[in-house]
Amino acid sequence: MAKLKKMLTHPGKNESGQGVLAMVLILLMLGAIILTPLLVFMSTGLKAGGVYESKMQEFYAADAGVEDAIWNINNGTSSEAYPLGEEVNDRNVSVNVTQIKEGTYKIISTATSDTGGNTTVECYYGALDYSSLLDNAITSNGTVCVKGDVNGTIVAEDCTNYTGCKNTNCTKLDELEEPISWPTAEELSKYYYNKAKDYPYSGDTIDVATNPERGPLYRDGTLDIYNSDSKTVVNATLNGTLYVTGDLEIGKDPQPFILNLNNQTIFVESNSADPQKAIWVGKNVQIVGSGCIIVVGDIYFAPDGDVGSPDNFVLIMSIEGTVTLQPIGDFYGAVAGNAAVTLQPGNTLEWTSYEGKEIDFPMGQIEMMKVFSYTIK
Repeated sequence: MAKLKKMLTHPGKNESGQGVLAMVLILLMLGAIILTPLLVFMSTGLKAGGVYESKMQEFYAADAGVEDAIWNINNGTSSEAYPLGEEVNDRNVSVNVTQIKEGTYKIISTATSDTGGNTTVECYYGALDYSSLLDNAITSNGTVCVKGDVNGTIVAEDCTNYTGCKNTNCTKLDELEEPISWPTAEELSKYYYNKAKDYPYSGDTIDVATNPERGPLYRDGTLDIYNSDSKTVVNATLNGTLYVTGDLEIGKDPQPFILNLNNQTIFVESNSADPQKAIWVGKNVQIVGSGCIIVVGDIYFAPDGDVGSPDNFVLIMSIEGTVTLQPIGDFYGAVAGNAAVTLQPGNTLEWTSYEGKEIDFPMGQIEMMKVFSYTIK
């Protein structure tokens, strides 16, 4: 190697041309060794890139078929099987729509290229349906502590019999034949916000003595519902969704009143936790009729008298927090808490059927549709 270097840098007499020639030959040899695999690599890369681009074009075409099927479902013009009217990315697209159950659809969209390649997308699309939460007296993604009596099933993530708790009829969530679908705060917030957004309310109190019928109503902030009439037990009625972004207090003032849910829903967006509850329902209000009270944060629920009746169904639900249930009378309906549910001593929770009660809760209605799964095959 040293000799070669000397030849290249210090050519002898009449040897300058030979040194340059040797250098050129060496470079040609190295180029020949490197260039061939490099060209093969580049060729393979170009082919792979072409295949990848082709598959991407097929995927976009198949996705267009899914979007078309969703549009048809939302507009009531869905067909069981049909081709798209025009090619998408030079691919033919065929769509197949199958109704699995009321409000739920299976969509299969296949894009096929002229070369025989194809890509299929399988999508499940339908209305929000959280009716499984209503089938149990108590449902919790966390713990349950029953200190009173429950006539109905209890389902929880943790069924441990803590000290002072009677959780003997509790079934763990992972032991159920069909999993329980739990909603997100965003889903239910959107569902109820759309029902109340056009009815803004600027005040931070509602006196049922002067406003016995309210709703729909949207309150951006805290709200206190009370009765100022010391001589009359006012009968108040909800006529639409009551949506509150801040904390809500009902029946904290010493004057009693009756609140008829009237099949409507109170939705509280606040995620306040113990000791500051997102909703505080006190002993100076009695809750009657069927309906829902749904809160993102913690719930303290201790109204006067029975809640609902054997012929009514009331749902109390905390999407992300806890529920403390302590009515003075019996409770008829269902309770759901994401973190924990506690039924205090002396209380009886009686599960009743929600069917035919017409409560305002997502059970397959078309107001809220979503993609449940999306698979590329």
